[in-house]
Amino acid sequence: GPDDSYFVWKKNGQKMKTCITEQSHMLFDGRMHVLSWVKDSVSENTDYKCSFISKVGNTSSEVLITVEDKGSAGQEGWTKEFDSWRSAISEHDKMMQNWKKTW
Repeated sequence: GPDDSYFVWKKNGQKMKTCITEQSHMLFDGRMHVLSWVKDSVSENTDYKCSFISKVGNTSSEVLITVEDKGSAGQEGWTKEFDSWRSAISEHDKMMQNWKKTW
């Protein structure tokens, strides 16, 4: 990402200021690898939008989190999926830390 780049997170259309994590790592060719995510809990359907903004251009990603009743049949599947995502983020964090040590 360019030097002037930054993230804007919105939850149900409102700008978020907390629960946001960002990581960046300079690549060998001078480019920057950047990643941002939020840790949040919701009790109702929630729309998240992440925008990456810079002088070069902008891009956005949006997702709707749908909350189901705890007693619903899909809860077990969601728990496994959540564990997979948590594992992926953890692995990415370890990879970034190793890259920092290497570079």
